[in-house]
Amino acid sequence: MPFFPYSHDFQIRESEITEIHGNYNRRTQNFTFNSGNQDIREHIHSAMKDHIYTDAYHDSGVRRDPSTCYPGTREAALKTISDWVRDPASRYFWLHGPAGAGKSAIAQSFSEQCHQDRTLGATYFFTKGSNSSSGPPPLFSTLAYQLMSVFPGLDEHLWAVIRMDRAIFKRSLSTQLDKLIVQPFLKLPDKSVSTVVVIDGLDECDDDSTQGEIVRLILDLERHSLPLLFLISSRPEAEIRRAFESKPSLRSSLARLPLDQTLHPDRDIRHFLVSEFERIYQQSVKTGMPPVSQLPWPSTEVIEKLIHKSSGHFIYPATVIRFVQEDRAHPMDRLDAILGIPSGSTSSSATFAQSTAFQELDNLYLHILHKQHQNRMELVKILHAIVHLGKSGSLTSPDYIETIFDLRPGTIFPCVIQRLSC
Repeated sequence: MPFFPYSHDFQIRESEITEIHGNYNRRTQNFTFNSGNQDIREHIHSAMKDHIYTDAYHDSGVRRDPSTCYPGTREAALKTISDWVRDPASRYFWLHGPAGAGKSAIAQSFSEQCHQDRTLGATYFFTKGSNSSSGPPPLFSTLAYQLMSVFPGLDEHLWAVIRMDRAIFKRSLSTQLDKLIVQPFLKLPDKSVSTVVVIDGLDECDDDSTQGEIVRLILDLERHSLPLLFLISSRPEAEIRRAFESKPSLRSSLARLPLDQTLHPDRDIRHFLVSEFERIYQQSVKTGMPPVSQLPWPSTEVIEKLIHKSSGHFIYPATVIRFVQEDRAHPMDRLDAILGIPSGSTSSSATFAQSTAFQELDNLYLHILHKQHQNRMELVKILHAIVHLGKSGSLTSPDYIETIFDLRPGTIFPCVIQRLSC
């Protein structure tokens, strides 16, 4: 039987302990006992497991293959954020831009880099519809749970809070932030080393007023001088923007980075498209169905047209590549189909850049949905021909079928063979 079973959260140093067992006594001198942080963390986990949202971690298994910055892109944005961490004029950095601008990819890449550098404290990636239908999001409890693994001794103070108030997770956001993060940190003896907290997609939080409240609460941490640096990524929604502007003392020092044309996104999009089309070409060569007989493919003019349609938003070229590389169709046919989609607007004005980008994206999505029906009809037609010609003893080679239907060479393999093998 160990000393003090079922007890926790205490220490005994250099003491003399005597155990009495009937007529037998055991004396232990210079005895030092520590209940151990492992026991505390087990208690914390048991108490918090239903009040933390692990799906929001940057490395959560639920977030399968999360978007990151394509190699060689977004380097200016990532450098700006990294420089802020090394020499922060403010404890807060606001990364903002419209939907599809690549905010989450930058936040994900930055989180992974901080994790490698051992400067990451906690992450929370909001997703649409992930919040509880009632009550505030489990943001601060989830952050606190991660931070206790980074700061020695924080778990003891966190457990003390939970023991005193088991209903802390049902309290307001301001109370949770104060009790689960502020008060435990203020009890730490050493707060000299800062760590990074990444909150992405704040605009995906279901309630607009909650979005603003979260920003104001985090900005108010400035008066406590906690060893935490906050990167907040979101669209520039009105409530969030007003919250960031609500602290006059921070307006001049707040670090912010708008994902706009000043970062020259066209260069990154061009690099992405050229590299990905080269990868698609090489893959198609291995399968015996190259899109063209000679390079470059696609032409420089085509690349520039796709860049123009993107209007600085990465979501458009990323969707193009996913559509073209679909392994059940010929990549050249897919690209030709995209190029044949009428543009949503001919305006090149920056005022209409965002609406133009989303119009192009809407047109692309509509085409993809329509194409799925066409692909099924094409498959039925080819299968019918194969069965009919096979019964008549005629040739049924892929080349022969492609000649009959005037299909591009290499179409039969992705259209029929790969579909039937799934």
